Amino acid sequence: MRKISDYRDEDAIDLLADIMEPAVEILADETVRKTFENGNRMKLATVAIKSHKEAVMQILARLEGVPREEYHCTIFTLPAVVLEVLNDQELLGFFTAQARTMSTAASSGKPTANIEAVEPAAE
Repeated sequence: MRKISDYRDEDAIDLLADIMEPAVEILADETVRKTFENGNRMKLATVAIKSHKEAVMQILARLEGVPREEYHCTIFTLPAVVLEVLNDQELLGFFTAQARTMSTAASSGKPTANIEAVEPAAE
């Protein structure tokens, strides 16, 4: 599996385009976001894998450089792949930025300020 920092130029653009949708699906999940904010990487991986199997498989297949239909993992290979992903600082940085964006978007709403009209002082 190539590290995310190994991708350059058009390859980097293609990678981003391919993993953006499944990443957003995973990070849109409230449980995933809360687990992410707690900083427990193993718990995060567990929650993401259990709740978003297909999205995780799409990301892993893309990082492995094979079509999703051809990508397979086993109980023996998956832990090593998950650890590799969890230890790739650039990949984690990508997901951290996405999680922050998703968290900000989820918490934003209409302003609720109480604004009263103030009349200018008489001269």
